Amino acid sequence: MIPNDVAIRRPAASEWSEGFSLLSRMVLERGTREDWLALHDLHYKTETDSFGQTYYRCTLDGTLIGVVVTAYPKLLLEPRHRMFPKIKPTGGSKLTNTARAKFVNDLFAIVNRSVVDTLYRGVGVSYRMLNLAARMHPRQVVEIQSAMSKFSPFAMKAGFLFAKPIPNKNYAKGVAMVTRFFDSHPMDTVGLLEEIDAMPDSLKLKTLRELTAFYYKCSALEKTGRNLGRGLADLDYEPAELIAKIQGLIFASPLYGAYRNPDFGRALPDRLPLAAFDLQSPNEPLNLAALETLIGSVPDE
Repeated sequence: MIPNDVAIRRPAASEWSEGFSLLSRMVLERGTREDWLALHDLHYKTETDSFGQTYYRCTLDGTLIGVVVTAYPKLLLEPRHRMFPKIKPTGGSKLTNTARAKFVNDLFAIVNRSVVDTLYRGVGVSYRMLNLAARMHPRQVVEIQSAMSKFSPFAMKAGFLFAKPIPNKNYAKGVAMVTRFFDSHPMDTVGLLEEIDAMPDSLKLKTLRELTAFYYKCSALEKTGRNLGRGLADLDYEPAELIAKIQGLIFASPLYGAYRNPDFGRALPDRLPLAAFDLQSPNEPLNLAALETLIGSVPDE
């Protein structure tokens, strides 16, 4: 018999309640696109960029372990209009719509991407990083639209408040549109593409044309922001990309949350240890006195 020389000890909660010990050595600061590119393969959405991106990187003893990317917000966003009803568009002239768009861009930013190295997930890095990035950002309100928030409360822990979710209004008509032309399940990407490849040219052209028209009609992304003024004739997606966009349109239902920056207008250090998150509640102003004790000095307000 092999002697049992392995001792397993399970520490009491009081022994680890202060958190992951390496958090005190993790620092958040402004980053660059190269930081995002270094970790972007670990994110489920990797390739597309948004307008006006700002980068924040989290390092452990100088080694990159996390990135938060923010961008200019969408000008029209239904859950935002429910959470902030006073900025809901009610019609008007080009002048008033332009002024409203400037107001939205000056007030809001959106978390475009947030990713943490897999080695450091599950220990409280992501929500601390997200909270401090929102505090350091020059906009007063930082938004997030995240499907992952349904399964992981990282943004809630960071202090984001979420609008009540509503059913995807494109679901029923989107499924009906896809099943008009295909036998495969609307989420079966491989099956849908195989059916497209097997279609006669005339049917393939008609199918892709009608799917594109449906997507353009229902997608606000194709008519706002940098796509403002874009028409149906400007859309020329390959079948695989078109199918992916339609699936996102009819099945996606990300939660919308917003964080009102309690440190807006205050001078904060250029580098914040993740431990600074624990000096106050997520929605209170950063405790600069405690922070000074933590890091040595802070800027004058």
